[in-house]
Amino acid sequence: MKKIICKNADNVQVEFEYDFSPFFLVSVDGVYSISNKVITSENTMIDGSTYQGSTTKERNIVITAQMENDYQKHRDLLYKCFKPKTLGTLTYIENDSERTIDYRVEEIDINEKGIVRDFVISLICTDPFFKDTFDTEVTMSSWQSAFAFVHAFNEEGEAFAERENEPLKEIKNDSAADNIGLTITIKADGPITNPAIYHVENMEYVAIGTADNPFSLEAGDVLIITTHTNNKAVYLLKNGEKREINEYLDEESEFIQLEHGINTLKYEAAAGEDYMNVTISYRFRYLGV
Repeated sequence: MKKIICKNADNVQVEFEYDFSPFFLVSVDGVYSISNKVITSENTMIDGSTYQGSTTKERNIVITAQMENDYQKHRDLLYKCFKPKTLGTLTYIENDSERTIDYRVEEIDINEKGIVRDFVISLICTDPFFKDTFDTEVTMSSWQSAFAFVHAFNEEGEAFAERENEPLKEIKNDSAADNIGLTITIKADGPITNPAIYHVENMEYVAIGTADNPFSLEAGDVLIITTHTNNKAVYLLKNGEKREINEYLDEESEFIQLEHGINTLKYEAAAGEDYMNVTISYRFRYLGV
């Protein structure tokens, strides 16, 4: 079973599958292939060339489909869904696999004649990687409730919750992609000074606050660090208000990301480490579907 769902920023959605409901999927190109630009340099009197680096090129997805009735109505739906200059999301579903990718519309070409009319939609994905449809979330430290209602309390007293603490967290990235961004959320149960998250293998860290420019969290505050490509920032959520606080970043900080293989993350703080509730969320990236 194969299905393609395209949805734009206005939540207008079109589905393509192997029946006219309302669009029959003829083919989809560009979802199984990946193209890289390899940069080399030639040296005088040396055979071959020297490798300088490589980048993954943007992805061009081309959907060919058909309609067999209500042509005006179906054309209007396509025009509403595939609007120029707006961002859309394509979801590719095959058997138990489901992955998404963002796109912008390059072209729509609709045949004007015939009982069964073909049309072609060309989409450009500037980020060529497919992603999982939902975030994966791991918890490094939190409080877990120790009882539930209805509950019989004993005279000796008992703990309301238990502290789960994993200061070192190992995340295995077995996808084919590096540089997977993270959303790091630190909730404060008490006063915290200069929190930091480390990537052990890369010997990199992101730290908020320094000895010369200290940063503090109070109970109830939430610190959010995003390390995604084109979305790297630090935010403070305090009393229901969210503001960017990049000015507190340690100058040596890196917006740490997951690389292929084992990634060990560690958290600490100059003070108040036991008050840190830390969760990490991410989505793996894939070269194809």
